[in-house]
Amino acid sequence: MRFMVLVKANPDSEAGVMPSAEMVEKMGVYNNDLIAAGVMLDGGGLRDSSKGARVNFDCPKPVVI
Repeated sequence: MRFMVLVKANPDSEAGVMPSAEMVEKMGVYNNDLIAAGVMLDGGGLRDSSKGARVNFDCPKPVVI
């Protein structure tokens, strides 16, 4: 089974503010545990949500918002 871990953006993350050194270290330990267990397939990130789009499928035709 594959899954994606997402962290919801906030004004700081959208502005490029990095998390604290403690948080980065904790995520590094967690990621290393996943790698050691053989379950992490990719650690690449996504683009900022400000560069994305939302698609509404509730209309007769899909609408890009």
